[in-house]
Amino acid sequence: MNRYLFLMIFLLAQNSVFSQSILSSWIMNAGEYASYWQNTNGSPTNPTFVFYTSTSLANVTQVCYNSSYVWTKSEGMTTNMGQFLNPGAPSAQGYTYRFPRNPTVPTTKTISPKVGSSGLLTNGVPVYGLSNARYYNGSGNNGMGVGTWNAEVYLAEGFVLDATLGAHPQQQGAYHSHAKPYRLYSTTSSSVHSPIIGWAFDGYPIYGPYGYSTPLNASSAITRMKTGYSLRNITTRTSLPYGVSLTSANYGPAVSTTYPLGTYIEDYEWLAANGGDLDKYNGRYCVTPEFPGGTYAYFVTINASGTPQFPYYIGIKYYGAPETDDITMGATITVPTGTSCFTSALNTNESEPLKTENVYTYPNPSNGIFNLKLPEITGKSEIEVYSVTGQKIFSKSVTGNETQIDISDKGKNGIFILKVLNNGKQYTAKLMLK
Repeated sequence: MNRYLFLMIFLLAQNSVFSQSILSSWIMNAGEYASYWQNTNGSPTNPTFVFYTSTSLANVTQVCYNSSYVWTKSEGMTTNMGQFLNPGAPSAQGYTYRFPRNPTVPTTKTISPKVGSSGLLTNGVPVYGLSNARYYNGSGNNGMGVGTWNAEVYLAEGFVLDATLGAHPQQQGAYHSHAKPYRLYSTTSSSVHSPIIGWAFDGYPIYGPYGYSTPLNASSAITRMKTGYSLRNITTRTSLPYGVSLTSANYGPAVSTTYPLGTYIEDYEWLAANGGDLDKYNGRYCVTPEFPGGTYAYFVTINASGTPQFPYYIGIKYYGAPETDDITMGATITVPTGTSCFTSALNTNESEPLKTENVYTYPNPSNGIFNLKLPEITGKSEIEVYSVTGQKIFSKSVTGNETQIDISDKGKNGIFILKVLNNGKQYTAKLMLK
């Protein structure tokens, strides 16, 4: 067999095995309510912050799945949201998104939304596009929506974003991230590979800013993933990137102190000569801790000082084929009847076992020692336990339908995801340390 073909078959098989991370990487609600700091006087220069606790649940409240898709539900909020400077407050949004479990790579690429959601953080907060929903309309950045020259979001409003998730709420209360979700990767040392911090709507993972220096070598050094985008060398805005000419009706303003380079998304272009680690979609094919056989993955981009760097999450276009309903404003996504799901529900009565997808774990919560029972289990099973950031922290093989799991060395007050693979079936439960 051709050696290249053999390698591709092997990598595809590995991806099939490890695609379960799209189930285990979500930060599930454990009974917490969303909370946030609100700038009550609305002034970005003289803010007054007041802390509020919402009546809406935080993080991801339900994950459903079949062999083709994963659905997530969340209110778009998390706990202790940071101190954003703009006025307003986050509110529950009732999101349902769908992700393909077997991503496809089309020849014709889809433009990632400039306005609205392009992906979802693991805590259920949406990733928004590269524009602040304003464009140049011939007399200023007064157009609302998407135009030819679209205001670049970080230059326009990066100063009002919070430092925890690079996020803020818009006028209708939809809290969302534009850049640098610091909280989701900051507890992982920059000397190791960053965790999964979200998923793009084409089904590929988004990692924090650090990865292997050699894409397919997990033993190579850890390095910051550098973008291949840079500002164009232009003084007038009479063409779009990559040599696309415009008619005079679509010209933008000349480069000036009022409209400096970087004012618009279209002021940037990706060049191989920049020597970045990432392609024009802001990702690459590589091995990761969750995908040792290789996967395409996006990465958060920051500069050497930690400042967010264009395009922040996803490039101008998706690498894979995104779910159309996810990027269509106003589209309704429903979970098919009978789909397997796990939720935020926890049984805090230690005398009763917690049942989730036919898994019995008890006591739960516990001090780290859990009894496990799968009534329908037969033969040998592989048991794995993952942290909420998707890191595998425990594994073992067992025979029979009862065993014990000891993760007491993982600290206290933690939430973990248990996965059991048996005869082609997967069982999932939440473990809670007290």
